[in-house]
Amino acid sequence: MKQMKQWLMVAAVVAQCGAMTGCKGNAQRPVKGTMENAVETGDAPQAVVDLMKHVNIDECYETLMEDKTTGVSVYSLLNCGDTVSSEGFGMVVAKGDVQTALPQLRHGRMPRARYDAATGDLWILGSDMEGTGVNVERPYLLRFGDDGYASIVTSINPYDMQQALCKALTYSISGQEITFYAEGKELAKATNTMEDMGGFMDDAIYIGEQIAYGIEGPLTVQVTPGVNFVVGKILHYDDMPTISATVTLDEKGGITLSDFKAEP
Repeated sequence: MKQMKQWLMVAAVVAQCGAMTGCKGNAQRPVKGTMENAVETGDAPQAVVDLMKHVNIDECYETLMEDKTTGVSVYSLLNCGDTVSSEGFGMVVAKGDVQTALPQLRHGRMPRARYDAATGDLWILGSDMEGTGVNVERPYLLRFGDDGYASIVTSINPYDMQQALCKALTYSISGQEITFYAEGKELAKATNTMEDMGGFMDDAIYIGEQIAYGIEGPLTVQVTPGVNFVVGKILHYDDMPTISATVTLDEKGGITLSDFKAEP
């Protein structure tokens, strides 16, 4: 009976250990997200709205894209005059002589655009959050109507992308080595070199502060996971890989991720 009780105690400890990050082993844990809710970009400043009631492409705008073959061009509003900032709002999409003003579209600091004449898809990458260690982009899909005006078909809220990635990505920790998995398959390994941080927190890996996109071909997302240590509340990105995946959107805006890859 005594041996049986000891065996049961050992079995319980092993089972509990397998569910805890602090125990050694290769148990996979889901990554966590930094964003708790959908991201709201807010409203454009009134100065932007007023200026873009009558579009005049001048020195206040920056040319993001100009396709002379299709006549499609994209411009971002840098400022509303010498002393009035656009605060990252305001885009103009042109097709021939038809200009579509989009004052509420937030382009941020480094917007990009690409037009696919074969599909009629115009992708614009704006930014919802920017700062030290933070770069969170939002892709917008636009299409032209028969009258030449453009409209936003859909966009991907950073929170929705974060949640889709959280469902697909897991990790395990052995010593200082972190192994990343996509849909259960090993994707990349990284060795932590940060010292004097007190070790990993129970929830050691987070995503959400760095989400970018590629629009050169099929839409892709790139995310860099951050490490959460016992010392401090700031995520660290040293030694971490950048994980990418192809993004497919359905008619209702649902996100499907595939073809996961990782780069050091």
